[in-house]
Amino acid sequence: MRKPIQDEFTGLAVSRQRKYQLRMQRDRRCTECGEPAAQGSRCLRHLIKARERQRTKRGLKRRYYGTLSYKLESKGKP
Repeated sequence: MRKPIQDEFTGLAVSRQRKYQLRMQRDRRCTECGEPAAQGSRCLRHLIKARERQRTKRGLKRRYYGTLSYKLESKGKP
């Protein structure tokens, strides 16, 4: 059996998922998959997924190319 994690988030009255997110954010990793975060709290793949999910949810047609996910996406592609 594994030893329980003992850190600054152990005693918080929040769910285990939220504790996982806080630990990932502290370590500068993606809060969804654990890969190194591009900037903020998500990796590039999840930044793009979140952007497209919000566009669909809000019914937006325009694209805002100045946002972080577009800038990082253009740097990553040759």
